Amino acid sequence: MNWSRAKTILILIFTILNFILYTGNMKIAATNNTVPTAKEINEMYRILDNNNIKIQTNVPNNYKPMPMLRVKLKNYDKDFIMSNFIKNSKFNSYNGGTTYNIGNETIEVKNGYFYYKIVDDKFKNMDKDTAFDYIKSFVKENNLIEKYSVANATYDGNKYTVEYTEIYNGYNVDVSYMKGVINNGTFSFESTWLIPVEEEKEKREIIHPVNALLKLLEINEGSKITIVKEVKPVYFFSWKDADMGEAIPAWRITTESSTYYINAYTGNIEQR
Repeated sequence: MNWSRAKTILILIFTILNFILYTGNMKIAATNNTVPTAKEINEMYRILDNNNIKIQTNVPNNYKPMPMLRVKLKNYDKDFIMSNFIKNSKFNSYNGGTTYNIGNETIEVKNGYFYYKIVDDKFKNMDKDTAFDYIKSFVKENNLIEKYSVANATYDGNKYTVEYTEIYNGYNVDVSYMKGVINNGTFSFESTWLIPVEEEKEKREIIHPVNALLKLLEINEGSKITIVKEVKPVYFFSWKDADMGEAIPAWRITTESSTYYINAYTGNIEQR
């Protein structure tokens, strides 16, 4: 990318965005959304295309104001492990109580992350339906099933995967996930889950998705062309510094090589 030319483009973009924010608040107070005109949107897409950012998906045009969502990180504590997995079995504990060995089973827990693994010949010749049923039963029987979870089962050869994502009021809560995999005589399961606590009362205006797409001009993916595969409004929360806080509305932009979260209130890049 020609960075001198890019700077000029960014100045133009921010001029357009300032104009949109000023006029949009006056034109669409009834819907609480700032909507650029068709001409402004076309100009933004032209800028993206001229900078080799290709949109190969339908960009949402029917979106609504969103509140922030207070969430807390699920804690897989010792009591949870003891009551759901160890029970009366003999076990060894290591690393300050974060790793457990129960026969041929291993459990690791740390900072809201849960990992389970078992090696057994019974997993070697499982068919697809048996494998999917086993994973879903494991989740249910060990009290791992969560409210708002949605399961998606896939397979690749003899590798069977059931992945759970979290959908709250129609929006993904990222990065909540649970994933069970059966492959080559091994079953593994991992999870990090965010529990919704309370929705903010006020629903605030979110930026137009094309405004979020323009942030890709600041990112160098190391390729000549950036292909955008999905643009979607979600909730996003990072638990790196806290186990409770506000999940913000964000535009999740998925390219061929990465996923980006753009704050839907401010337009800032939250994660890349």
